Amino acid sequence: MYVLPLTQSAISLMSSTNINLDQSQLQVLQSQLTSGQNISQPSDNPSGVVAVMGVSAQEIRFTQYQTNAQNGLVVAQMANGTLNDAVSVLQSARTTLLQAGNSSITPSSATGLIASLQSDYNTLLGMANTAYMGNAIFAGTSGSKTAYDSSGNYVGSGPSPSTTVAPGFSAPTVVTAPFGQSGTPTNIFSVLSQAISDLKSGNYSKVYQGDLQSFDNAFNQVTAAAATQGEYVQELQFMQNQAIQSLQNVQAQYGNLQNINYPKLTTEYSQQLSNYQIALQVVSQSVQPTLAKYI
Repeated sequence: MYVLPLTQSAISLMSSTNINLDQSQLQVLQSQLTSGQNISQPSDNPSGVVAVMGVSAQEIRFTQYQTNAQNGLVVAQMANGTLNDAVSVLQSARTTLLQAGNSSITPSSATGLIASLQSDYNTLLGMANTAYMGNAIFAGTSGSKTAYDSSGNYVGSGPSPSTTVAPGFSAPTVVTAPFGQSGTPTNIFSVLSQAISDLKSGNYSKVYQGDLQSFDNAFNQVTAAAATQGEYVQELQFMQNQAIQSLQNVQAQYGNLQNINYPKLTTEYSQQLSNYQIALQVVSQSVQPTLAKYI
């Protein structure tokens, strides 16, 4: 079979096409080396763009989870510290109530016990109304400025606040009404108010026999609330660490997709540049006029 020889114009056209391809590839490699990224625009790698967008969305989500856990942890640790301090105050108050059982108690000594219990009452009320960013942390989801009024009545409402720290999972941050609900026998403020009233009326035996038992029941509730709050802190710390680990994994995936391999890309660039220079030389020689052209 006879094959037509390639004409000079055909050779030039093919060479020019190859040069354009080499030049285009060089531009892509230069862009990657300059930006440090595999993908600068969607046309570079359409399927890669989809993968990068998916990983970027995950990074945004896990960054938010980490932020949520951190913010929740700030309030949870504040509540935990407050309740632990409250337990210490209540231990002091219990010691004061025990002194009411002393057979040598007098109205004068009772006055000192009353002052001590009133001081503990005021301290506990201040703790119960601990606020973060203007809102009482123990007032549930009510957004109230206080959780307990001056009489010790609970004025908050709603469940314990929570924050989303993982896909489909919200962790509670602060216990609700840890010092007891209004009108219940375990409201620590009602118990202390009753003990103070009985001391003022000289009913010392009731303080030691009745009020002390009521106090212990209320004390146990605060202690249980403190324990639960400690669990909230531990859970938030765990979820924060999980979010950080997940975020690091996602960022590593993003890096694998987007960050270039400098040694490899530099070698590719050098090879492509060499091919381009050779192609230019071949074209320059192929288009040189020959003597036959003028005969």
